[in-house]
Amino acid sequence: MDIEEIRLRMAERGMKVADLANAIGIDPNKVTKSLTGTRRWQANELLKLMDVLGAAPVATPTVQLDVIPIIGRVSAGAWKEAIAHPIDTIPRFGGLTSNAFGLELDGDSMDRLAPDGGIALVDPDDKALFPGRRYVVANGDGETTFKEFAADPARLIPLSNNPDHHEIILGEGETFTVIGRVCWVAQRA
Repeated sequence: MDIEEIRLRMAERGMKVADLANAIGIDPNKVTKSLTGTRRWQANELLKLMDVLGAAPVATPTVQLDVIPIIGRVSAGAWKEAIAHPIDTIPRFGGLTSNAFGLELDGDSMDRLAPDGGIALVDPDDKALFPGRRYVVANGDGETTFKEFAADPARLIPLSNNPDHHEIILGEGETFTVIGRVCWVAQRA
């Protein structure tokens, strides 16, 4: 259904922008922008439009969203074995590489940034360590943790309200591997 057809069907039904917005459950400004061509209709909005305006789709549209998989859990505390199992997905947004993945946080050592159970999006293509950035790292035993990197001396710092969490000094007989930089964190809804 193109813009002119939508306008024609609205006129036939005596619908105003506000009426259509209410019927499909979106803000009237979005409808106005979509009717002027400055905004694209979302797939779910088009399906509702067809239902409200009486247009039958030629075929059921298939929409494939670009998503980031949440592939498991990572410790936000002491070194701990990572748990790998698909949990969920979230829509991909702004500048994240196609290799980005999400991890659910297990612990409160980063609770000033993200709570226990929050989600961290990891860019495995960004492994260069810079002070003040956050990373998921693995030790020589394959255990992982999520912390902020600091230099001089190289260490991993918790950002926690819990005083039980302490810095991990790197290089004291312990090898580690950077899994990737954490570029986004959030609380799960």
